[in-house]
Amino acid sequence: MEPTDTVRFHAASHPAPSIRRAGFPLDHAYVEQCWAPVIGPTSVLLLRRIPLLWQDDLAPVIEADELAASIGLGRSTGRNGSLWRTLERVVRFRFATVSGPGELDVFTEVPPLRQDDLRRLPTWSRRRHDELLSAHLDRLAAVHQSPPSPSDVSARLDHLTTRTNARNANPSLHR
Repeated sequence: MEPTDTVRFHAASHPAPSIRRAGFPLDHAYVEQCWAPVIGPTSVLLLRRIPLLWQDDLAPVIEADELAASIGLGRSTGRNGSLWRTLERVVRFRFATVSGPGELDVFTEVPPLRQDDLRRLPTWSRRRHDELLSAHLDRLAAVHQSPPSPSDVSARLDHLTTRTNARNANPSLHR
């Protein structure tokens, strides 16, 4: 990526349908706790900052030196500077694509780590991966469950009514 005076971040859906459906949002704890050992803390900070920039504009333009300073990289924006290395790392790990000079399409969804990356993680990060991924998938499953059919609801109500009536008939059996 060639250095420019400004950087523009376009919000873009991930190109993989499975990640669009089940990926983590950029501001999810998974990005920091699981991806940091792979892409580094500066890339994580940048990725976590971008949704804040999108709150005002879905394609914000920010001065390169301001962006660098806002994530702790100083104001240096030279060709081999930390800001451009960070942006290149974000592209290399497929969190974004270059869409023009000083412009990135940043994916709004983050994939879970691949098995190769998981093997290199410290134990704590692997545990957090398992916990966060499991909780994330459980939430997605709960959201995507279809509502019960009226016959299922009726059957459950009948079951509850029968059980309640049985308890009322002989309370000593149900203590």
